[in-house]
Formats: sequence, C-alpha cells, structure tokens
Amino acid sequence: MRDYPSPRYPARCGRTHRIADLRPCEVAVVTGRLVGRDALSDETGTLCLCFEDAPDACAGDIVEVEGCLKAGRFHAKALRVLAPSRKTGAALSSETQTNLRQRAKIIAGIRRFFDEKDFVEVETPVLVPQPGMEPHLEAFQTAYDARPFFLHTSPEYAMKRLLAAGFERIYQICKVFRNEPAGRMHSPEFSMLEWYRAYADYTDIMVDTENLIAQLATDLNGEPVIRTARHTVDLTPPWQRLSVRDALFHYAGITADPHLETATFIRQAHAKGHATIDENDSPDLAFFKVFLDGVERHLGTQKPAILCDYPAPMAALAKRKASAPDVAERFEVYIAGMELGNAFTELNDPDEQRQRLTEEAIQRLRDGNPVYPLDEHFLAALEYGMPPSGGIALGIDRLVMLLTGASSIQEVVAFPFLDA
Repeated sequence: MRDYPSPRYPARCGRTHRIADLRPCEVAVVTGRLVGRDALSDETGTLCLCFEDAPDACAGDIVEVEGCLKAGRFHAKALRVLAPSRKTGAALSSETQTNLRQRAKIIAGIRRFFDEKDFVEVETPVLVPQPGMEPHLEAFQTAYDARPFFLHTSPEYAMKRLLAAGFERIYQICKVFRNEPAGRMHSPEFSMLEWYRAYADYTDIMVDTENLIAQLATDLNGEPVIRTARHTVDLTPPWQRLSVRDALFHYAGITADPHLETATFIRQAHAKGHATIDENDSPDLAFFKVFLDGVERHLGTQKPAILCDYPAPMAALAKRKASAPDVAERFEVYIAGMELGNAFTELNDPDEQRQRLTEEAIQRLRDGNPVYPLDEHFLAALEYGMPPSGGIALGIDRLVMLLTGASSIQEVVAFPFLDA
C-alpha cells in the first residue's frame, strides 16, 4: 500500500469572524490573505496586524490568525499558513470585485422584478441543431454523433415554443454565443435576459423595459439615474419614442427608405458627408454605415431612447405594422449611445415566418455566410398556434456596465473572454 505523507497544509480552519464582524477586545480567529507583512485581507475588509514575533509566513499566503482587536489593530498570538502563495497576478482589482457584487445584486433584482409579476423563469437548450438565421450573426459550431450542432445565439426560438405550449409570461437569464470580434462592448460569450408575454405587443414590452431598468438603478444607486463619463441619463418613465425614419432624418439628414429607395438613400448619404457608403452597398449595409456613423451615438444621452418601427426587411421575426406594412413592430433600446436590447411584436403567422426565414437564408448565402437549417420545431410550434406576443432580448453585461459606470465589458465579468 502506498504510504501517503501527511498534508502540508490543514484541511480545516477555526475561523470565528470575518474582518467586518470583529468587535474590540473579543478573542477571535480570522482568515484571509496576508498583505505585506502586517495586514490581512478578506472579502469584507483589511485588518492591521500586530505580531509579538515575526510570522513564519510570506506576503500573499492564505493564513489563519488568532488574536484580539485592540485600538484598531489585531494583536496576533498565533498564525497558521492555510495555503501558500507562489505567484502574483491572480487577484481581481477592487473595482472589478465591486462591480461583480453589484452585478449579483442586479441579477437578483431582475429575478425579483419578474417573479413579482408572475413570470416563470425557464431554461432552454444552449446546444441546438439550428441557430438563429439572422444574416449578420454567426454561430459557433460543434458536433454530436456526427451531426452539426451550434451554441445558440439566442433562446428565442425555444422560448416561443413554450409560448405555443401554454406559458404566458416567461423569462430567462442565460449565456449566448456569437462568433464576432471581442471588444469593449462585445464578448463572443455574453449574458442575455429575454422575456416574452402572450397577449401583448411591443408597446407592452417598452413599458416593461422602462420599469425594469429604472427599478434596478434605484435599487442599486438610490435613484433612477445612470451616469457615464459623458452623460447623465434620467431613467424615469416614460422614455423617448423615436421611429427609425425620424432618427435618420433628425441625426443624419436622410429621408429615403434604405430598402424601398436604396439609390436615393445612398445619394442622400453621400450628400450629407457619409463617405463610407459605396454605390454597390446592400440596403442593410448602407443603413448600418449611416446609422453607426451619424445616429447611434446621439441616442439616449439625456433620456433613454426607444428606437422603433424598423424597415420590415430588418425584422424577420416581427409583425408588420398594420397601418404601415413597410415597417415592422420592432424596437431597440439605447442608453448613453449604447444599444441594450432588441424587441418585437412577435410574428406568429407560420407561413410568413417560413418565407422570411427562407429569405434570410438566401441573404446569408449571398453574403457568403454559413446557411443553417430552418428550425422546423419552431415553425411547427407556430403552426400549432402561438398567441399574439411581445418579447425582448436585453444584454446583461452592457446593462451592468451602465448601472455601475464601467467603461467596458471586461470590467463587469470575472473572466473576460480574451483572458479565459
């Protein structure tokens, strides 16, 4: 039988207090990381230590210290090393630790908001045989049993299947995956909040969104306000409603529809100084160039902006507006120039949905992007019957950025994608 040596470091400790819970003149055992030679740090704070003899430990070690708090210093009479420290650089900054605690409160607040409104929290598969068909999204592909599978870009299709199955108010907090470059505002793996309401439309989701974010800010910071380096944004409902057509005119000086009047749109864009537009650009590409160049940064700088009524070709999962069939009942939320969420009055006509997904597949092929199979389970759910509904996908990482004042996603996640 192999002779195992005794462990060098104890399996258990005798901790009686965290640093923030210490009381003067009370004998206690505290644990944490040595900071230098005369301080101890745990999750709740930092403590000045006073030793009669130099401790047999190194800066960075995880230790247990027995002693008593007197005159603001912890007088130690015994110390044990619980785990050695041989490397530097693993610790999170104090700012990131604070943001992560705030993040936890925000997510708890999200659940409280929806639970109080009788929503059911659901879970749907992350690994799917058919990802979303949006022309501008690329999924991560893997395989199972020699069949292609994908990490989902959104739980939308599966959640709508639950609507068809009889759930009327559902929400989900999950990881989603989009094969796009990592940067200050995007990570290929990020956290998403989605919620759906049967017998509702996009105007109801607008109200939900206003109330949720205003409540989260109030719970976290004591007031419905977001402060960034450049803007102070009042979140008090109601927020600004602005159509895409009006935004293009107001901020970019363009009146033409990018899909119905593409040549005129490009000509007006050139006349207004949008030099990146090319004569051969597709309607979507021309729109996005103008939007990113001249519109987005102006949205939501004083009050959040709900940018609504997108050109119908840019909303394949949304219902067309009855009074204006060339636009769809879609909106995006902008706060301090940052896009935060994308919402629809959900399309529930199975024939029209199949046609639109097929058109998107053709567009993906034309753009040289992978073409994914149609999700026949989703389409079958629509054929079974999905009630009139509204829904939204909202980025949690960006929301945490705004609510904490962080300047990048890397500051609000424990393991940034590029460091993972």
